[in-house]
Amino acid sequence: IHSEGDAFEILIGTDPERKVYYEIEINPNNELMVAEMVNHGFDENMEPVLDIHFVDDCFVESEVEKWGNGYTATVKFNKKDIFSGDGEIYFNAYRLETDGGEMDKHLFALFPTNLPKFHSPEHFAYLKDYIK
Repeated sequence: IHSEGDAFEILIGTDPERKVYYEIEINPNNELMVAEMVNHGFDENMEPVLDIHFVDDCFVESEVEKWGNGYTATVKFNKKDIFSGDGEIYFNAYRLETDGGEMDKHLFALFPTNLPKFHSPEHFAYLKDYIK
């Protein structure tokens, strides 16, 4: 499902330099993709330079409930499985909406990146700041 149609994404990790993190992507059909991302920054066109390592032994459980024109996705994982370093847990969450098309996407971010792509670790937030 990587970059194909409507989806919800969470980018999450613990690498203090925010270069290594996980992408968890789920679509309305409960198709799940998990990848370890290594972020090398941006190229001259402000596109992220990434090494993508798809996770074959998926550590994420998912469930989708469709309603009206939308859906609710629930993902579960053990937090030790997203450790990518010895820092605090950071994350961002995203919604890709295509209005039924595959390439014309509307991109929504919990913590906006103001860039055409989501892989902007400087816009990730610390999870501890949002849970009690």
